[in-house]
Amino acid sequence: MLTLDARASRDAGPPEVGVAGVSKATPGPVGVLAGREEVLVLPREVALGPVSWHGIRREGVGEVLAAIPRHGRFLPRAEVEDDDRWQQVIPHLVVSSGQKVLAMRRLGRGSERRLRGQVTLGVGGHINSEDGPLESAFLNGCLREWAEEVVSPEPAVGRLVGLIKDGAGEVGRVHLGVLVLVTAGDAGVTVREEDKLEGRLLAVPELEVLYLEMETWSQFVYDRLLRGGGDHLTDFGPEITLPASPAGAAGRLRG
Repeated sequence: MLTLDARASRDAGPPEVGVAGVSKATPGPVGVLAGREEVLVLPREVALGPVSWHGIRREGVGEVLAAIPRHGRFLPRAEVEDDDRWQQVIPHLVVSSGQKVLAMRRLGRGSERRLRGQVTLGVGGHINSEDGPLESAFLNGCLREWAEEVVSPEPAVGRLVGLIKDGAGEVGRVHLGVLVLVTAGDAGVTVREEDKLEGRLLAVPELEVLYLEMETWSQFVYDRLLRGGGDHLTDFGPEITLPASPAGAAGRLRG
């Protein structure tokens, strides 16, 4: 298996978006009800609109977040994993520190078997029923995923800059990503869940050698935001404050 050392791998071969109504409730543990994980979903037509699309859209984040309290539901994950009438809403946090980006490989203990072994540029996962009421679940889920997956000695700031959709892939057709660009402090970040992920910060040019091993969403991010030097890593959008401590501190949305 290729490592996340780019040299070793080579040798081996904006309009303002409204976010009203999102509260600062404290996130809870992963939602499992009677042995079943329940995940946040939106009806496909609400999440995507009348016409399906593919790639990254820089508009529509506010509309998706506003739709969650009105149209969102928590359904058993097993029932929606192959049902594209529902879109599972997933925060996708792309983390940079200085001129480097956090790149991770999914290991065998990851919950999504279809993505094991692939490289991802995004921290995140399903929003669960125990992340709180629909009004605050997305934000709470972002905070929980950040605390579970990343060690960050300093607070970080995330900007919600777009939506991600892979309409062709087996996994992508039932998931909708909310793209969050995270600027971490100079102390950098490391991977916390080392049994599920391996990863480190890489300079943007070093990511190219890993491109063919990336998940589709990460290829979209690389093509749209990173190719050419990463000039879009500071794109503007509504902000989430991500705490340095992994223990239950709540973030806030601004702007």
